[in-house]
Amino acid sequence: MDEGGAEITTTECRGCGAQVSGLGGRYACGVCGWVNHWSQGSGDLPGPEADPDHPRPGRRGRTPA
Repeated sequence: MDEGGAEITTTECRGCGAQVSGLGGRYACGVCGWVNHWSQGSGDLPGPEADPDHPRPGRRGRTPA
């Protein structure tokens, strides 16, 4: 994965065989509910500092609209 964004990847669902797409090798099937383990992705997951809703010292997180 490049630093500019997540790569959309596609595979066959291991639960039912449907085609599933995900971000960086992390998948969830909307047909049967199968998900692969987060560690099977193609890159490291971003830390909390990458989340715009993560509260930082002296700053409140965003409030839902």
